[in-house]
Amino acid sequence: MQIALCDDQAEDLKQLTYLIGTQHFTTAFSSGEALLVSMEEFHERYDLYLLDIFMEGISGLELARQIRRLDPDALLCFVSTSDDFYREAYNLYIFQYLVKPISQTQIHDLLQRAQMQIQLQRQQQIVLETRGKSVVVPYHKLIFVTSRGHTLLFQCQNKVMYSIREKLSVIAERLDPQIFFRCHQSYLVNLYLVDSLDQDEFLCGEYHIPISRSYLSQARKLYHEVIFRNLK
Repeated sequence: MQIALCDDQAEDLKQLTYLIGTQHFTTAFSSGEALLVSMEEFHERYDLYLLDIFMEGISGLELARQIRRLDPDALLCFVSTSDDFYREAYNLYIFQYLVKPISQTQIHDLLQRAQMQIQLQRQQQIVLETRGKSVVVPYHKLIFVTSRGHTLLFQCQNKVMYSIREKLSVIAERLDPQIFFRCHQSYLVNLYLVDSLDQDEFLCGEYHIPISRSYLSQARKLYHEVIFRNLK
């Protein structure tokens, strides 16, 4: 894994680097500002971020907010001398919160959990080749896929859209059938991002996804199954 360490205490940075060992690539930053420069100016991204909370300049809390803006799916871990910030950590979807001093066992467990989470995330995504570059689209951001002639449009959250030349049937085989349902000859929809089912269409925010008559019965069944799973 690529791991970013951010702490304004040199000894703490040294200790974290030692505990993580040589099986992972670590980059140490002595300030939140330095880490943000690497992300904003050099477009660096890391699998896991270990952040101290009490730092000179930008605090670990504000740094986490900025990282979330630049890398929404990042795994963030707070490393602090205090456990007073659990609520703020929860609101920032922090992966783990460690209180100093940190043991080898805690770091081992953190890295093991992080690797499992990253593996799961990579299984829950599709890689698209568009405009000469590879784009990773997580399932939880992909609302629907629609066919327009020989082009497929991938509508994501925040009005982000990608296009490729491919058949819808080929993409359907690459996506998880437990998540994406072909509800129409020209549409695949993410059932977990459907807000409601209205007669012959799915409503996903501002988007109206048509349902063919031949798929309507199955669409209702799968939609209600997803609702039931979400209630568990």
